[in-house]
Amino acid sequence: MTELFWVVWAIVLGVTLSFSLGGFAALRPRWGGILVASGAGAAGGIGLSALFYFIGVLRGSATLAIAMEMTAIFGGAFLAWKRRWPRTAEVSESRGLKLTFAAAVALLLVIVTLAFAAAWQSNPQGNWDAWAIWNMRARYLAAGDGFAARAWSPVLGAASHPEYPLLLSSFIASCWAFSHSVSELAPIATGYAFFLALIAMVTGGVAALRGPIMGLAAGLVLLASPALLREAPAQYADVPLACYMAGAVLLAMLDRPVFAGILAGFAAWTKDEGLLFLAIFLVVSAVIKRRAAILALAGALPVALVAVAFKLSLPKLATSFTGVSGGGLASRAADFSRAGIILAAFGREIAAMSTSWYHPVLPLIALGVACGLERERLRAAVYSGSVALLLLLGYFGAFLVTGYDLKWQLDTALGRLLVQVWPLIVITAVAAMRAPKLAAAPAPKAQKKISGRR
Repeated sequence: MTELFWVVWAIVLGVTLSFSLGGFAALRPRWGGILVASGAGAAGGIGLSALFYFIGVLRGSATLAIAMEMTAIFGGAFLAWKRRWPRTAEVSESRGLKLTFAAAVALLLVIVTLAFAAAWQSNPQGNWDAWAIWNMRARYLAAGDGFAARAWSPVLGAASHPEYPLLLSSFIASCWAFSHSVSELAPIATGYAFFLALIAMVTGGVAALRGPIMGLAAGLVLLASPALLREAPAQYADVPLACYMAGAVLLAMLDRPVFAGILAGFAAWTKDEGLLFLAIFLVVSAVIKRRAAILALAGALPVALVAVAFKLSLPKLATSFTGVSGGGLASRAADFSRAGIILAAFGREIAAMSTSWYHPVLPLIALGVACGLERERLRAAVYSGSVALLLLLGYFGAFLVTGYDLKWQLDTALGRLLVQVWPLIVITAVAAMRAPKLAAAPAPKAQKKISGRR
């Protein structure tokens, strides 16, 4: 159980810094700001802990990571105490409808958590990549005595992808190393924390952008997305990556560019697709949010430099994407039959995001029909939609030129890639819709003063 303490410790670290430095107190509704700060703080805290531990391992002292975390959390706690959130009155809009949606979110979250618990109980080690890639590398990073470098050794071979970024493995390793215990609890709790952070940021962020009903509706759509729910207990890095990508885009839309950049940098340190996302995020921000692009770059740069330096320090691996895809790249890119195969696979995987008759796009369609689009909000939707579309085009291009067996690559990777982008699609769809106009709750009637003569 001590492993769970270090997961909670990292979340407290991030949430403390988020509440003290993020400026989320200005967001309305107030609970939306709290959810955004909590979700961004949890994801950011895990990222910081992973980064501190990785630096400590490189320096040969894991205790250095604890010292850096202690400094950050106490500094954040002091700032949070100095900048306590003000209590401000808010307009009450259709309280009954909001409570209904909130109750539905809470109930669905409980049901989903129980389903996760059953999955964890039956398969505590996670799916194949969990123990063959992420958790195996975490064991090397946690072992000490010079074993850490084996986490990225080319001797591990293609199946373990030694060139993958190390955020998830480093964080799990820190929990194991600090608790002097290795069990399934740390990766399970980490995966669940990222899932909760994703739901919190999307719900709270959309509520701050488009109103409470739309925020709760976005949270409901994610909680009722079968593909996302199937991926969350797997202990892979795809849900953490989806969390960082959605959080970065939402924080940029909420005019928090530095924090958006920080989460985008952590995306680059989570998985190779995160490097593509970071590049797309910065380019789209430079085009649409020019003033904020430099601040976003400043936030992303420290962690992005670690990710890039890690990649450049590795020997050129024949098993990496660039190593495999180098020969014959031009001929594969010009092969129209490959493009047709990839498009057909995209169609199948999008359809497979459903369960039985239900597909998560159905509530978005129903919401769009009921609310309609709002022209004034299309700029925000164009921003998040551009990031999502360019990511999908990037994934398409990667499949087009890959030197791996195309069918195998599509069957094993495409479904998870769509899960990464799905929260961005939900954000885009809801951001473009007209928020329902709700009647304000009637003001309480003033009581008449009854006075009598003596």
